[in-house]
Amino acid sequence: MTAEPVTPHRAHEATTREFKTLESTAPESTAGRILEAGMRCFAREGFTGATTRMIAAEAGVTLPVIAYHFGNKDGLHRACAREIVEQHRRLLLPLVARARIAADAGTLTPDDARAWLERIIDALLGAITADAGQRLSTDFVLREMSEQGPGYTLLYDELWRPGLGLVADLLAVARGTPAGGEDERTGALMLVAALSAFTREAPISLAFLEWNALSGQRRAIVAATARHMLAGLLAGQPPADTPPVAISSS
Repeated sequence: MTAEPVTPHRAHEATTREFKTLESTAPESTAGRILEAGMRCFAREGFTGATTRMIAAEAGVTLPVIAYHFGNKDGLHRACAREIVEQHRRLLLPLVARARIAADAGTLTPDDARAWLERIIDALLGAITADAGQRLSTDFVLREMSEQGPGYTLLYDELWRPGLGLVADLLAVARGTPAGGEDERTGALMLVAALSAFTREAPISLAFLEWNALSGQRRAIVAATARHMLAGLLAGQPPADTPPVAISSS
């Protein structure tokens, strides 16, 4: 029996199911309350600015309770990072894994690669605007990327590097250029970073756009704009009948 091909549409359907079945991240246990409070404080104050006393007050526990569950502030910060990696696996892994398999197979055409990129953009936008818990996770990650606390290496190795690498490789296929080029890597960075305007910088973005919130038609406008940016990056791509470009995975 021939295996059913992996298509962007089928992968998107799987990712949508993950969003619909994802359980609430509201913690019920003491450790869960500490984890959520830590994530809020680290996202807001950074690793250096957040203190265990501040986190304990926000979680409604005493300092020894934090020590019992997480050891110290470093341990709690790493636990927050691990929780975010798990959230990523639940929300985006089905789509990302299928896209990675399709890219590594070396059979994608430029149109195929563009379709995968559009699905990834939609999934990322859905992830950062899914709910308050997911936005908090995104804020934590962005803060960590700039300040590089104890959880930085885990987040970079498990989230940013593979995600950006996939987008860069798909851009290369869509443009008919060799993988690993600086143009594609820079394009991947700019494309993904643009969506951060609706995470920690959301108050500025919404005020400038004169929007009260990002929902419904306004989210569709952001998605369309991101696709226009993608189209700009692909403006110099070869005709659609260009032979598939193989990608060597690193």
